[in-house]
Amino acid sequence: MKRTIFLVIFCLFTATFAQAQTRDVRRANTQLNRGNIANAKEMIDKAMQDPSTVNDAASQLLKAKVYMEIFLSEDPEVKTLAVNPLETAYQALQIAREKDVDNKNLIDIQQTLLVMSELTFNQAVEAFNEADYPLASKGFLRSYNLSESFGSVDTTTLYNAALAAEMSRDFENAVTIYDRLIGMNYDQPYMYSSMSAVKMALGDTLEATRYIKMGREIYPDELNLIFSEANIYIFTGQIEEAREILNIALEKDPENPNLHFAFAANYDKMAQDTTYTVEDRMFAFREAEKAYKRAIELDENYFDAIYNLGVLYFNEGIRIFEEADAKLRMNPTAAAFKEYEEQEGRFRDQWLVAQPYLEKAMNMIEETDPNLEVVVVSLLQLYARTNQPEKLEQMQDLYHKHFGQPEEE
Repeated sequence: MKRTIFLVIFCLFTATFAQAQTRDVRRANTQLNRGNIANAKEMIDKAMQDPSTVNDAASQLLKAKVYMEIFLSEDPEVKTLAVNPLETAYQALQIAREKDVDNKNLIDIQQTLLVMSELTFNQAVEAFNEADYPLASKGFLRSYNLSESFGSVDTTTLYNAALAAEMSRDFENAVTIYDRLIGMNYDQPYMYSSMSAVKMALGDTLEATRYIKMGREIYPDELNLIFSEANIYIFTGQIEEAREILNIALEKDPENPNLHFAFAANYDKMAQDTTYTVEDRMFAFREAEKAYKRAIELDENYFDAIYNLGVLYFNEGIRIFEEADAKLRMNPTAAAFKEYEEQEGRFRDQWLVAQPYLEKAMNMIEETDPNLEVVVVSLLQLYARTNQPEKLEQMQDLYHKHFGQPEEE
C-alpha cells in the first residue's frame, strides 16, 4: 500500500446552514460543533424520521459528517454508536449529492467526499491487514471511484481492490477489476499472473495461458510470469513446454529454490505418468530427485521440497512393487517368485530412503496445518509396508486424534 494510514481526531466540519432547518437538525448541528458526537447522532437520527429532512441535501450532508466523526472517534463508547458508520456516511453523502439540485451545497459536499475517499482508503488498509478481504476490496474500489470523480486516477488503489477481491475468492469482481487495469495499461507484471491464477481457479486454462502470454509479451524477463506459465504447463501435462520455460527461468536465477522446486515438480509429474516408457519415467525420476535436492540445498527448511522428495522415493518403490507383483500374478512359478523376492529388496529400499524425508516433513508441520493429514497418511503407508509396528501404532494414534477412524476400504 503506498498511502499511510492516518486517523485525525478532530471535529471535521463546522456545520452551518443558510436555510432554516428543523429543530432537531439545528440541534444536531450545534452538538456536532461542540464535539458532542453522541448527542449529534441522536438529534440527526430523530430528524431523519421527517420525510422533508430525508430529502434535504444539507441535512443528509450533516448526517454524513456526524457518522464520519463516529468513525474517527477514539472513544470506545462513541465507536459503539454505529455498526458501520462510514457506510452510513457514504450513503448519506450520495443522497446529499442527488438532492442538491441547485448546487447550494456543492463545495461542502465535494470537500466531504474528498475526506470520505481518504477515510475509506484507510478503512480498506486496516481491513486488508486484518484479512477481511471482502471489506478491503469494497473499500479500495469505493475510494478509487470517489477519487476518480474528482479527476484523480489512482490505479494503485484499484489494483489493491482487485488483489483483495482475488484473496477473498470473489473471482468475478477480481476479473472485472484486473481487466479494467489491463485496459488502462497499468504497469504491474503481477497483475497478469494474478489474472491467470484466477482463471485457473475457475477451470479456464486457455484463458489462464492467454493472460500469461499477454504479460510475458510486455515483461519477457519477469520471473514471476515465467514461473506462472510453467505451472500451467505442469498442471496441463505439457511436460516439454514446462521444461523449456523453466530452463529459461533457471538461467536467469539459478539460486532460486522455488524454480528448482518447479523444475522438480515438472519431472515428478512425468515420472508418475504411465503413458511414458519406463526409461523416460526413470529419466524424469532422476531429474526430479536432483532438482528437489538442489531446492533443499538452497533452502534447508523448504517443506514442500522435503515432503515431495519423500513422496517421490515412496512412489518409485510403489512402481517397482507393482511391476514385480504384476509379473508374479501373470506367471506364478517358482522362478517368478524368486524374481519377486529379488525385487522386494529394491522397493523396500526405496521406501526406507523416503522415510527420513517424510519424517522430517512431519516434524516441521504444525498440528493445525491443513497438510497434516496427507503427511500422516504417507507415513502410515510407509510404516505398514516396511513392517515398523511401533511407529505405525504411533501414527495411527495421531491420525485417530485429529481425523477419527479411517474409512473402511
